Amino acid sequence: MKTIAMSLQKGGVGKTSLAVSLAAELASLAGATLLIDADPQGSASAWIGQESLNYELADVLFERATFAEAVLKTEAPGLFLLPTAGLGGDLKAFAESQAKDDPFCMRRLIKDVAAQGYAYTVIDLSPGWGAIERATVLAVDEVLTPVMGDSFALDGLQIFADNLKTLRRRMETDKPKYNKVILNAIDGRIKQHGEVLRAIKDNAGETLKIYEVPVDPAFRMAQRKHLTLQALNTVKADTRAAVTAITADVK
Repeated sequence: MKTIAMSLQKGGVGKTSLAVSLAAELASLAGATLLIDADPQGSASAWIGQESLNYELADVLFERATFAEAVLKTEAPGLFLLPTAGLGGDLKAFAESQAKDDPFCMRRLIKDVAAQGYAYTVIDLSPGWGAIERATVLAVDEVLTPVMGDSFALDGLQIFADNLKTLRRRMETDKPKYNKVILNAIDGRIKQHGEVLRAIKDNAGETLKIYEVPVDPAFRMAQRKHLTLQALNTVKADTRAAVTAITADVK
């Protein structure tokens, strides 16, 4: 099983939209794929999950429920969800209590998930760099960073790169793999978007591969209808091509 996390220490860059879309695409191609909602806001769970939850990710981490009890089948073929309750959820409580003293909590969870026969696991993270985020990045095979075409994009990438370097050094590991940046919600008519894209490419060198996802109202429509992007016929061709390219490169 391959594990992938969407992470950046900045909100509003489309981590959830891209995590859900990537997970659904992997599921359509490879079968059993798990999306773990590891953001205390629970946005991915509100999008493709159920209105009421018996158990959530925090229950599994607190050992109040098993993974099998908490995991949900979504409407998307092959896609499963380990949800987080945005309202009244306990993930933040776990992060502030046990996670800070247990950097391998997510690694143990992923080991349990792998034993269930999933082909892929995609994890949606919050914009923070707290105990849960560090434990997740430490546990996955690969991490992707989405950014927007604004003046903070380069700073956001540098902050993440510095955080990742520090974590690797402290934990004496070279994981996870990191060589993909997703420039999200790009509008070619906006001059700043082109400038940011050129600046990222100039700074990336041969280290990072850059993907361009256009601005597309289909993402909001999918969220509003509680469907994956793949279930809509109004998605831009360039959006589909970008999601396909990202999926092919993480497989």
